[in-house]
Amino acid sequence: MLLILLMTCLASAQTKSYKINVSKQECPNKNGFCLNVEVSRYDTVISNLNEQSFYNYEEIYMLPDAVKIKVIEALLPYLSDSSLCCRKVRTYENMEYPGCYRERPVSTNFPINIETLFIINRVAYNPFTFRIGCYPVLYSMGLEREINNDQQQIKLMVAHYKEWFKLYKSTGELPPNTILNAGKIRWWGHH
Repeated sequence: MLLILLMTCLASAQTKSYKINVSKQECPNKNGFCLNVEVSRYDTVISNLNEQSFYNYEEIYMLPDAVKIKVIEALLPYLSDSSLCCRKVRTYENMEYPGCYRERPVSTNFPINIETLFIINRVAYNPFTFRIGCYPVLYSMGLEREINNDQQQIKLMVAHYKEWFKLYKSTGELPPNTILNAGKIRWWGHH
């Protein structure tokens, strides 16, 4: 019991020096919005999504799990946001992974809640994100089609991620990335 209390105190002290800001911003000269994730420590920006074009969070990925959990927690309110994201559906990962390039998705856009899920993938599993999905496109195994414009289906994946996050937060250890593609809804390339 004393060890658990000590670990909780250390994790709390560890995260207090970090400032996490997630905001939804209107895209200039574009139709839609995008999320900006900024993590700073002692007033020094560690990572800022708007300065990146590939959702690459290498700096955040290298942080302790306690901090990544806080970043993901700051993203959770956007899981219910169905407004249009202005970023393009394109591949955002490893050119050598065949699951990403055998065929291209037909979806041309995606909502903020899919962007949120995609960012969560990057924050948690940055080096292995291509094993989860390379495109911000969801696919329904039951319907056998892409579901980027089907909020009822997207909600199933959102619920799946919320369960995954509960596990992550309760154990403090990152669950295997295979959990995220184990349901009826999967990321493009794993269908």
